[in-house]
Amino acid sequence: MPGILAITILFFLYALSEIIALRSNAVLSTVLGISVILTIGFWFNLLPKDIIQLAHIPGIGMLTVGMLLVSLGTTIDFAELRRQWKVAAVSVISVTMAVIFIIYLGPFFMDGALAIAGSPIFAGGNAAMLIILDAVQEKGIETVGTFCLVLLVTQKFFGIPIASLMLRHLAKNLRDDVDFVKRYASEGEENKVKKPLRLPSLFDRPSVHLAKLSFVASLAYYASRFTGGAVHYLVMCLLLGTLFYALGFLEKGILQKTQSSGIILFFVTIVIFSSLSRTTPQEVLSVLPPLAATALLGILGLFTAGLVTNRLFSLPFPLCVSLGVTCTFGFPTTMLVSQEVSAAMGRNEEERAALLHYLLPKMLVAGFVTVTITSVLLAGFVVTLL
Repeated sequence: MPGILAITILFFLYALSEIIALRSNAVLSTVLGISVILTIGFWFNLLPKDIIQLAHIPGIGMLTVGMLLVSLGTTIDFAELRRQWKVAAVSVISVTMAVIFIIYLGPFFMDGALAIAGSPIFAGGNAAMLIILDAVQEKGIETVGTFCLVLLVTQKFFGIPIASLMLRHLAKNLRDDVDFVKRYASEGEENKVKKPLRLPSLFDRPSVHLAKLSFVASLAYYASRFTGGAVHYLVMCLLLGTLFYALGFLEKGILQKTQSSGIILFFVTIVIFSSLSRTTPQEVLSVLPPLAATALLGILGLFTAGLVTNRLFSLPFPLCVSLGVTCTFGFPTTMLVSQEVSAAMGRNEEERAALLHYLLPKMLVAGFVTVTITSVLLAGFVVTLL
């Protein structure tokens, strides 16, 4: 299949998924929709298994992820970061609770090795998967590796609907709060604040904004290497995006000013589905019982943590559950779900802006805390139990 045809098909599937999300008021999100469509396409040989590679998306997608993270960093100012400590605490508690439930209750429903190996996969993404796969290959337990791969590529199917439904319920209550809408609808008075690195209006051009995004992403790459990888490159992109926004070098939501946000978002979204083609119906069927047990126990742990953190931090229960369940999908879905719910539940531009400004920073921070940080630490501990 020629590359132009491959990317045309993916554009159409992406557009169809967005329309489904719009018509369902974000109950079926764009990411969930395209996950289902691609899975059916791969399983029934309706799509080439290498269609994403044929469209040359993986390379471009991974290159633009950093730029997208830098732009998202501009949506969080330092005052907001100071307010997000509760979000980080809820995220860590939720993921830890889910892992405890899976490890200690899982052996009643499945092989103990599957429960141990699957727990950090439920708690995070590819980094945790690499740690677990290295351990199971060293021990020669390939069945566990297959189970972990299937869990990794299927857990978004139950995580995304939970987050979407919970956030929709929360948004329905928040939009009726007049004080909330007034407080969060405005992006602030950034133009009235003097910032040392703000460039003259002459440089307010899409090409310059793209150059600035890539420059900060490059700085983040070298800054991450300087830490010896202790701070992940994408986490560093988010941090430097926040820093350079505070200094005035980057504008709030700068990606929208590049006139290329749509194509960048497409590449970043499609690239996360590269692993779907490696999963077969037979693999899924063989591990379906332990997969279901892991999912149910993990969700039970998240809801239990939601009840605890709701009381502990005085945050809405639907928000607490949504923050915890980000471990099943991470970025960029944390951003996509927040955008879709805000657009679907806001009855006017002011409400949509308020909901987005409230939900996006929290979901973004939660996704990084669960997937990038907590899951890796838990995976490092759990492999010692295999």
